[in-house]
Amino acid sequence: MNVTTVIGIFFGSVLLILAIAMGVSGTNIGHIPTTWGIFINIPGLLIVLGGTMAATFISFPSTLVSRVFHSLSLVFRREPDSPRRLVAEITRLAALSRTGALALEKEMHRIRNPFLKDGIQMLADEFSAEEITEIMQQRIEFRTRKEMQEAKIFRTMARIAPAFGMIGTLIGLIGMLSNMGTDDTMGSIGGNMAVALVTTFYGLILSNMFFIPFANKMEMRTREAVETMRMIQESIRMIAESWHHRKVEDYLNSFIRPGNRIRTRLRESDES
Repeated sequence: MNVTTVIGIFFGSVLLILAIAMGVSGTNIGHIPTTWGIFINIPGLLIVLGGTMAATFISFPSTLVSRVFHSLSLVFRREPDSPRRLVAEITRLAALSRTGALALEKEMHRIRNPFLKDGIQMLADEFSAEEITEIMQQRIEFRTRKEMQEAKIFRTMARIAPAFGMIGTLIGLIGMLSNMGTDDTMGSIGGNMAVALVTTFYGLILSNMFFIPFANKMEMRTREAVETMRMIQESIRMIAESWHHRKVEDYLNSFIRPGNRIRTRLRESDES
């Protein structure tokens, strides 16, 4: 039995039962008695956030859900490698490769990009061009699948959140209508209606301000990373096939906008 599915169903059911109980009794935890306080509704926020997370854990493995938030933090903290810097570094490595594998081995500690470092290591270990291309292609495909799966989680949450917002609204409306027989019904109906609708507000805000932009950001970063990885893959293949470093540089410049293309200055010994 999938434990995370059971946990998701359990917590989702508990949250809905608590929301129904509070809706019927008119309980509003954390109410702020100000005009803008109507937008603060703790039970409604728990319904939307808790229900969305419960449904997400039911839909996806727990390891994937926990990993996606870690990946998201990396996306917003880390800037992608500069193509100009990579072109200059690869051109220098291509020039060094003409002097032998030992020169590449000595440069390993200076390489920051892990994908490029792995490719240079395979060159130094004398893998064939076909073997290197195949291995690097597998890594590109794996990363693309993994990160697109993570973006899919946020798109799923973006669809779920407004639905739980509507569920919270319905619970609030049912509770409001069940109390319409009391003496102060007409005086409180406006406030109760606002509280009922605020969960839909939460669902739409979470979906359109957070989950969809997060998914877009992750997909954009994935496309940028894959393009960089393909550039590195091609450069490693060319170095393995003993292309002149100037030909490698000219080819890699095709990945850069014309106004940003560079011409690397190398020592005379490297140029020969």
